[in-house]
Amino acid sequence: MPSALNLEAAEDLAFSTSLAAKLGQLEPSHLETSSQILGIISRYKLARDVSLVTANDGYFNFLAQIYSRVATGEAILMCLPAFPFKSPNTSTKVLGRLPDKAEEFALAHLDGLCAAVEDIYAPGARLMIVSDGLVYNDLLGVPDKDVWAYGETLRALSVRLGFRRIEFCRLKDLVQVDLPDELDEIRYVANATNFRYALLKQFSNPGYNVSLRISEDEDTCLTYRGYIKFLETDLQNVYPIGEGRSKSKYKKGIEYIAKQMLMRGDAFARAVRERFPDRLRLSIHASTGESKLSINLLPTNTSFTTPWHCSIAFRLGGTVITGHRSEFEADDTFELVHNDSDRPSFFREKSDLLSWSGSVEERGGIACEPLYPAGLLIRPAAGHGKLSICDVDASKVRALAQLNSPVVLRGFAQTCDRDLFIGKARELGEPTPWKFGLVLEVRDRGADTRGLNNVLSAEWMPFHYDGLFKTEKRVREDGTEVVVSTPPRFQFFTAVTTSPPDSGYTLFSSSTQVFKHLPAHLPLSYLRNLTWTVSTSSFNSTVIRGLPLIVDHPVTGRPCLRYHEPWPQSKTQFDATDVTIDNASTSTFSSMSKDDSDRNVERFATPSLDGMSICDTLTSLLHDRRVAYYHSWEKGDLLVSDNILTMHTRSDFTAGCDRELWRIHFD
Repeated sequence: MPSALNLEAAEDLAFSTSLAAKLGQLEPSHLETSSQILGIISRYKLARDVSLVTANDGYFNFLAQIYSRVATGEAILMCLPAFPFKSPNTSTKVLGRLPDKAEEFALAHLDGLCAAVEDIYAPGARLMIVSDGLVYNDLLGVPDKDVWAYGETLRALSVRLGFRRIEFCRLKDLVQVDLPDELDEIRYVANATNFRYALLKQFSNPGYNVSLRISEDEDTCLTYRGYIKFLETDLQNVYPIGEGRSKSKYKKGIEYIAKQMLMRGDAFARAVRERFPDRLRLSIHASTGESKLSINLLPTNTSFTTPWHCSIAFRLGGTVITGHRSEFEADDTFELVHNDSDRPSFFREKSDLLSWSGSVEERGGIACEPLYPAGLLIRPAAGHGKLSICDVDASKVRALAQLNSPVVLRGFAQTCDRDLFIGKARELGEPTPWKFGLVLEVRDRGADTRGLNNVLSAEWMPFHYDGLFKTEKRVREDGTEVVVSTPPRFQFFTAVTTSPPDSGYTLFSSSTQVFKHLPAHLPLSYLRNLTWTVSTSSFNSTVIRGLPLIVDHPVTGRPCLRYHEPWPQSKTQFDATDVTIDNASTSTFSSMSKDDSDRNVERFATPSLDGMSICDTLTSLLHDRRVAYYHSWEKGDLLVSDNILTMHTRSDFTAGCDRELWRIHFD
């Protein structure tokens, strides 16, 4: 899907003419914004789903819905029937009956979608999750009480994690039922049957022929197949195959339940449309894209894309894997991790790096958990302040950062003790001072740049890696001089203050995530051939040429992006930074497999790729909410980031406010 319509192209011009016939006179800027918003939503589409194209009636209708909101400056409203209850199969499929790390990552993924819209459109977006638990739970043998507990825990999780763009509603909000003023667990369970009855009475279609719909309507058929697939495993313990129930009988029973779900689902969809007529309809099910936008709730490449149907696991390098509980339990490379409530939450790759020995274990040890979309959080397991900066295992933190940055250490004592901070930096590696000395106190200094351009300001910074402009002159074999960049390997931060609310974030984008989302026309094999030039009037008017865009990590060997976001004068009150790709029009690439490991293939010239479009794509990916981790600093946070694996930037904040970090570079 294009990021925006090209009104000079004949096909798009005809499309916009049709849109104008429906909406009236079109404002080009509103149409471009609307197209960009729809493009953002399409990033989250199911991998196995159809692609929206401008010729598709669904695309036309969705764009018209978005345009009507953009034209009046209103937030983009979406609704998603989802998050019903955990699968009843807790023995081989899911970890329990309550939300776990899979739901946490799904909510983060969805909140990121809304935030991505807000990044380009100030009114932003809000997503209403419409729980369909009570629509289907009795068909699967799930108690009404479990549906309530799942929904309440999910809402509390969303509030705790600050997902302000996500809203919730229940079946009771869609139907007309006399209810008490306060709906608690007992009243909810007592009225569950009434809610279901009201749904079918008020919204069912008496003439609905489910078998005919399956045979004639592609969306219905796709949903039916999806139901069959998950019901086979959901119900294997509820209705076990054995004496009195053959495989054939079980299969027929599954098909019957799936059809019952379709009939109820038809009534539920009608209720949702009536209750939320102006919201974009999202769906977890594969579809044709005509009436709903099918999205992936989890950042995974597997077919398990809904958190209530699977368990979630994490590799040391940050890769997310989803699948059945039994698969991970049978894999000796994974271990099960419990949350603070001692409930099973997720699987992770086993490693000695995730535990600190000696006195640390005697005092409760550490809790390590993945961050969305990348990075790792480490806390004292016994509680805030139970361990100090002195207890941090520097060698293990360094090793983890090389695999999955950033590594955030939260809840450790004495982290703002300057001497202890410097001492820990020396344990992590060899500190590398620069013009500012060893410790840089990062806070807003107004116009006092101290030779560091906008680093010590309150404005947005470009994505970059530290030390690009830390240079030295070297002599080539032919006797000529060349300016060489000598960046540090790592960054080490401590937060002297807490970040101001909803601003002053530090963003970290890992090359692992960037390359995961590269578009097909810009493969890693092509990027490897590119070099770039950077220049700025700051940093002694530095110009550096021939920088490789991709380097291999010196320890892991993984490819890493080395880049600086172009930063024109229009974006800064300080000095601009110009970036150009040296050889975009002359480089070639191979048609590779996904990991670019097969190089015995035909090579293609790519004259259509120009340096500016490559920069635009890379910059967009670095800011992509599926890639960038937004860190909101709490006083006392320590953070270690691999300066080769991960690039970073800072969001703006109110000038002069109390935001201060200390930073040390080390090799």
